[in-house]
This record gives sequence, structure tokens and C-alpha cells, in this order.
Amino acid sequence: GLKNAQLGILDKAVSDFEEAAWLDPENHEIQFNLGTAYLSMGDFEQAISNFSKAIKLKPDVADIYGNRAVAHAAIGQDIESEKDFDEAVRLGAPPDGLGVVIDYVKDKHRNPS
Repeated sequence: GLKNAQLGILDKAVSDFEEAAWLDPENHEIQFNLGTAYLSMGDFEQAISNFSKAIKLKPDVADIYGNRAVAHAAIGQDIESEKDFDEAVRLGAPPDGLGVVIDYVKDKHRNPS
């Protein structure tokens, strides 16, 4: 899954991660990677679902909250995005970098060119 994601073959990556999640449903990294693949594909609702599963399995990982904040921002869920942003920063995510990504996503999805 990771190799396909790195190569930009996202459909195959999702298929690989879905199979891995079925085989190992308690693995937060698989749910995180699956969410990240869906985020890259623009399927923000599914990404949020997978990030939420990852958080239930391991609630102390900043990157999971950060990515979920980005997905929420992309679909206009600003309150949820801000909550996840705050938690990501509390857990060690760099606020400036994450803030730039969230602002970019908000602008891109609210003002498509």
C-alpha cells in the first residue's frame, strides 16, 4: 500500500490498505494510511472516517489529528477542523506548518479556479 501511495497509484493503495485493514482491524497505522490515501484522492468524508478509526485505536498521534483537521477544513467543517488542529498542536504538530496547509485547503476548496 505505501509503495503504491508513494508512486501516486492511489486506487491500488486504497485497495491494499482496505485489505490490510480487514486482516488487521486494530492497526491504527493502516487506518491512518487509508485515510491519507482517501484525503489525497479528495474523498474527505471517507478520510475523516478512517482518521476517526485511527484515533479510537491510538488517540495520542498528532499526525492523525492534523490530517483529520485538513479533511474537515476541505469540506467546510471549520469547528471540527479547529478542534483537531488544537489537539494536533497539543500533541506536538508544528502549528505554523499545519495552519498553512489548512488555509491552503480551505482556499482551494472554497474558491476553485
